[in-house]
Amino acid sequence: KQNDVDLSTIARSAARAPDHLLRAIDQLSGAGWSFKDSGPAALREIAAKFHELARKCGFQMVHQADRAAVQAAEKSPPRFSNLLVTGFNSTHWPLWPLLRAAVASATKATVILSDPRDEARDLDETWVGTWEETFGAAQPIAAHTERSTSSFAELARLPQTPSELKARDAHPIANVHFLVGRNTTEQAQAIVALTGQFLSEKRCERIGILFSGPGGLHRLVAALLEEAKIPHGDGIGHAAPHPLDGPDWRAWLELQENPRLNILLRFLRAFENGAGLFSGLSIHDVEKTLRRAYDDVLIDDIHVLREHCARRADDKVSAHVADGLSVLPFLPERGPMSIFLSQSRKIFEQFEWRERWSEVDRLSRNWSGAISAPVSRRTYLRWLAEIISPPAIGRDESGNHSYSRVQLLPYAAAEGQDWSHLIFAGLNEGEWPPLDDESGFIRDEEIVDLNRRVRQLNRRAIRQGRHGEGQWSVEEGKTLYLGAAEQREIARRQFSNLIESAAEKIGVTANLFQDSAPERTWNPSDFFSRLYFATRGKAVSQEVMRALEAKTRAWLSESRMFPEKDKGDPIDTTQTRVAYDARRQSRESGEYEFALLKSPERAVSLRVTDWEKALKTPALIWMKIFLGVEADEGGGDAWSRSTGQWIHRWLARSATASDGNQFVELPPANVMRARISEAAQQFRSEVQPLCETSGRALPDWWTSGWSNALYVADCLAARLSGLEDWSHLATEWQLASPEIISLGDKKELRVRGRIDLILARDQAKASPIDFAELWVIDYKTGRQRGFDLREFRTGETREEKFQKKLARGEAVQLGLYALAARQLGGSHIQLTLLTPTGDLEPQFRIEDVVAQKSFWRELHRMQETGVFGMLGPIRPQYGFTPRYPLATLGVDLDFLKQKWAATHPALAVAENGGIER
Repeated sequence: KQNDVDLSTIARSAARAPDHLLRAIDQLSGAGWSFKDSGPAALREIAAKFHELARKCGFQMVHQADRAAVQAAEKSPPRFSNLLVTGFNSTHWPLWPLLRAAVASATKATVILSDPRDEARDLDETWVGTWEETFGAAQPIAAHTERSTSSFAELARLPQTPSELKARDAHPIANVHFLVGRNTTEQAQAIVALTGQFLSEKRCERIGILFSGPGGLHRLVAALLEEAKIPHGDGIGHAAPHPLDGPDWRAWLELQENPRLNILLRFLRAFENGAGLFSGLSIHDVEKTLRRAYDDVLIDDIHVLREHCARRADDKVSAHVADGLSVLPFLPERGPMSIFLSQSRKIFEQFEWRERWSEVDRLSRNWSGAISAPVSRRTYLRWLAEIISPPAIGRDESGNHSYSRVQLLPYAAAEGQDWSHLIFAGLNEGEWPPLDDESGFIRDEEIVDLNRRVRQLNRRAIRQGRHGEGQWSVEEGKTLYLGAAEQREIARRQFSNLIESAAEKIGVTANLFQDSAPERTWNPSDFFSRLYFATRGKAVSQEVMRALEAKTRAWLSESRMFPEKDKGDPIDTTQTRVAYDARRQSRESGEYEFALLKSPERAVSLRVTDWEKALKTPALIWMKIFLGVEADEGGGDAWSRSTGQWIHRWLARSATASDGNQFVELPPANVMRARISEAAQQFRSEVQPLCETSGRALPDWWTSGWSNALYVADCLAARLSGLEDWSHLATEWQLASPEIISLGDKKELRVRGRIDLILARDQAKASPIDFAELWVIDYKTGRQRGFDLREFRTGETREEKFQKKLARGEAVQLGLYALAARQLGGSHIQLTLLTPTGDLEPQFRIEDVVAQKSFWRELHRMQETGVFGMLGPIRPQYGFTPRYPLATLGVDLDFLKQKWAATHPALAVAENGGIER
């Protein structure tokens, strides 16, 4: 530690996001200083090690190359006979050594300098003085009378006295247009419409549309100009994909950094030969196998899942998946660059990524051997991503006209040019000038100290020139460090120069609201407020901004440059309206609400759990059954699903039942609890070696979850104590696939599933299930509440209670199990939904289930017709609902309830009777 600062913590923080620190090192070194002179104490050691590593690799920083060029130019013969240097000012202090080297390399050089302005006078005078100190006194250039003054020069002077304010209010400065869009799209439309208006004027020679930099506003303006076929020169451009970049490359990088199940599946889908890694298995089979393995162990690490699949010798598909994962190579966690590059070459050859390896080899062959210290895999992968996917600039077809009248430029690039018209775009707070950069790894007090040191450095670098009092220049080997304060001064100077560079008209645009928070107003920048006050003699307020936005919207509507899209395609609009209205009519669900127009040709059978879900989210089950697309439940529900499987498995083993549907004698509760503990311990002893073999430690969260599952299983087993009058039990009773449940009148319900626990007594050989009296128990290990018989109102019959449970979709699974048990031969059947905190007591009987004939027949109608409908919110505010696998439009819940009642009256009858939600 140094000065109570943990350097390793700062180093790790900088390693995760090094751009800011590298930029600070580059700026400070470019000014001729180092962190030894001015950097925060906590970063000096880190910066020193960085420079040492760069020297070891043979790297040379840009500023070092520039200063070396100065020394070489003084000793070498001239490279140029005549050289013209123009357009440079104090903004370009980092380029001073390079410009000096260029001038020194010429036989004759002409350097054109700008007269300093008040906004950044110290910086500009030092810039001019440094040139004079190095190459001699500057000669003034006579101004041309035509361009010596601008029609907008008076904008630079704000009205001061009441009389000036009154005069400016009565006679605003002409040809300054203020446009305010409600959002970025409307602002972009206003900019393009104003551009079209400027182009139609006879005196229009050159239009500059200025932005703070690349972003949404610039991209929208460029796209609208392309749509309007207006030729323009896009000096900013937009990000374009690199030829070597691609979804398979990015997925591979993510997989190497974080080898998890979902990332692996994303890579296999993106990689063109993903299925080839698994002996001809389809990606669907691989995903199904791996998700089943994940449900078994609840660890999504690829190496752990591979070991789990490899140990399932009885499953050939799992063995093929394990073999495929074994040939999928992964980079080591840490190692020298030589090892990483060697492993990468093998992987790239296996994937036939020859072009990518050629690029990696080209950019690493001269220095990689110099790094013997190990680097992390994360650092190496970030380096790979930056060299294979470097930023590229793209432009639309209409934006490649460098000499067109319309130019899109950053503010800094437009300074020093002549314009007939200028549009200052995006003048909102924080856009231009930008807010100060923040550093996440330097403390606030160190930032204050750094700013103070920067000012000291600049004062130390400046000295009086050889031409006497008033001339200032930088010390040999130094430049000025352009910190946040200096950048603001330069922005103010650029702003003033740009105003005076326009000859005819100026446009000023901004947003009224923020795009990231549409309900929040976005204040205009200081430059917008200054221009408005100088033009009209009034301050900008929220009322003024809203008035400008309304005026801009009306002007855009009158221009008819951007007609509403629906007017151009009435057929699609009409059909959309038909669909919208059809989904909101209080009638039975039709083709727009997850319903088939005719009965399915194949026999449909649903799992018992799917029937219960069909009463809560019928659309999801309809898509699963009839379209074959399932909701991804691997997120928020994975924990309860996996632990539920563990608990059911341990409870099944506690009864020592053999494979297959079989009744055994009911063991004592203490024996069952001991067997559950033994089964849980055995399961843990199976998972722990999977992690150890994979080089992983068993996660603490997994151990905690396993302990909780064991507790829940023990609670459920304890509930079975005191059941001496029940002689036998069967666990995990598998129904036929499908199990046919007769509903009478030749109506049959086809279901699939597995009953958690059946208690039995009164053996009857005539029954297919061997017992006449059964108790069907369904475990619920998650957060679902059990059936509390005391919660119902006094006077309700057991049949009415069960009817309400069915309508809520809470007792469907238990009811179908009871009907299946009756189909198997049970005559006296009682039902219980058992939770860890609930009491084991009969809650309903088979008579309560059979009495709901209309309910079960409505399920049969859904099965035979394929008419399900939609119910419930797509994205509830509370609770977990699987994500819809297909894009689905939301409908008001009141409409959905009305349509549900019209489509399935037997399912909604209890709710219509006044269910208390």
